[in-house]
Amino acid sequence: MFQTISPYSPVSQSLIWLAEYENGEIFSEYELDTKAEHSFMDINREKLLRFGQIGSGHKFYYEVSGGIFKIDDKIIELVYKHGDTEYALTGQQQSYRDVIAYKNMEFTFNPNGEAGNGTDQIIQYNFGYKAELHIESVQFHFQILYKIPTDGRSPYFYIKLVSDKTLDGELVIKRDGVVADTVNAPLTKNKGGEINWFLP
Repeated sequence: MFQTISPYSPVSQSLIWLAEYENGEIFSEYELDTKAEHSFMDINREKLLRFGQIGSGHKFYYEVSGGIFKIDDKIIELVYKHGDTEYALTGQQQSYRDVIAYKNMEFTFNPNGEAGNGTDQIIQYNFGYKAELHIESVQFHFQILYKIPTDGRSPYFYIKLVSDKTLDGELVIKRDGVVADTVNAPLTKNKGGEINWFLP
């Protein structure tokens, strides 16, 4: 459904989250026809096939089986490389069902003005997942979010990685199967490493 659905929000909010289930059903933040609102907590994670955001002519989502992102048809995969060993952070034979979606809000008001003069606005949309990965002899805690600012700044990935072993490696980011970037990313045992990566 993500491939064929209209990439526009049915409400004034520029992006909405959307869950695609294995049976082809869609469960979205706002119903595409009636505009009825749904709670994020009501997503059936056991039936998830894809999860992401649509709106403003864009489709951003990830495949629950394997955790690979598709950003406006660009395929994004991640690998952690330590020496000659590569640990695929996406593409594992498991379901990445621990979905995340939230908005950053900003409230502006004049403290010297009349009561109720404030306005709030969404300044950033965020979606992604967190996962626990057991790859060979290493256990990783992996979190990835695609962040979409509303002020004209470029969207970017926030990536957090924790390992149960100290590893002097690098994060390899692939776009459409080709290495797009390699980031020096040494990991200290049980301590998180974080980066923000802008999709070129």
